[in-house]
Amino acid sequence: MNCKTLLTLTASTLFAFSSISFGQAPNLGTAASFALFTANGAFTNSGASLVTGDIGTNVGAFTGFPSPGTVVGNIRLPASPEAAQAAIDVVAAYNSLTPAVCGTTIPAELSSLTLTAGVSCQNSADPTTLNGTLTLSGPGIFIIKLNSALTTATNSTILLTDGATASNVFFRVNGAATLGTGSVFKGTILAMGAIVLATQASLEGRGLSTAGAITLNNNNVTVTGDVLLPDLTPSQLFSSSQISEGQTIDVLVSIRNVGESPTSGEVQFFVTNYTPATGLTMIINPDPTATIGGDTYALNTADFTISSNNFAFTFTSVAGPSGVIANGGNKLIAFRLTRSVGSSKGTVTNTITIPDGTGGGETPTNNNTLSNTFLKP
Repeated sequence: MNCKTLLTLTASTLFAFSSISFGQAPNLGTAASFALFTANGAFTNSGASLVTGDIGTNVGAFTGFPSPGTVVGNIRLPASPEAAQAAIDVVAAYNSLTPAVCGTTIPAELSSLTLTAGVSCQNSADPTTLNGTLTLSGPGIFIIKLNSALTTATNSTILLTDGATASNVFFRVNGAATLGTGSVFKGTILAMGAIVLATQASLEGRGLSTAGAITLNNNNVTVTGDVLLPDLTPSQLFSSSQISEGQTIDVLVSIRNVGESPTSGEVQFFVTNYTPATGLTMIINPDPTATIGGDTYALNTADFTISSNNFAFTFTSVAGPSGVIANGGNKLIAFRLTRSVGSSKGTVTNTITIPDGTGGGETPTNNNTLSNTFLKP
């Protein structure tokens, strides 16, 4: 949702500011869908980083995705309304943690500590470091306020035990956050500075900066909570609801992405074909467009490799951008269905099936199968 009035933006900021208290998570607003985002700074990646969740910057250069890195989510760039709103929400979330009352005071070195839910504070100006393992134990919300920059050492780890989850962990860092080579970090980082992931560091959570560059190098980052995935839904249009002997009708198949992110993997779906005993012959319409009911549709046949047998057509998306279905977008395929003279009468069903998880999308299937029946009078 894009909020365009100053009044609305101010109200949402005040809401986020006032909602935080002991044991409550900060309101991330639209930033919740981001795995990595900076309100003001460059965003760079080197190597084959894999990020699940949205990424972007509101102000600054953006490089490294979608190649050599891979993102399962949206890329939000400067001047986009999504980046502008996320920048407001990141700053509001960071500020909302300022008045959170400390329940536990912790040292600048975090290794060997075991923390339970609540607000823990490192109050000194000394650099905060993690040179070993930090254990977070038990259910509930963890708010860890650090009054300095954070640096984790090579192969350092955050360990979650006894019901603690990364989605309930929030680090407020008064400075930059640097995750060391091969380190494992869990939780959402809200930093007032740069966020750097050294080679093969992993982050289960989010890296959100109010002002600072984000730098990746062959990392794995997965946003916690509800990840916004593509969701493919089929629909079908016939030029006629019945097919007489010797008649040919047109069939249009649409695969629409009703999810919140583009497809990120191979898209595959199946459409019923017919055996000779049915008296029906179904072929792909080779034309660039198809007209049904006076409406003309541009077809996307070239975006798929196609195979078939007597039972089904199999469609598999081609590699590269042309095989991607954008969020809110669709791909259209048309068929010509002919009934032979003297063939049997009755009803016939045509089914479209989209397998679980295709295109990097949702599982299990809910709206990914469609069947329609037409008549052979």
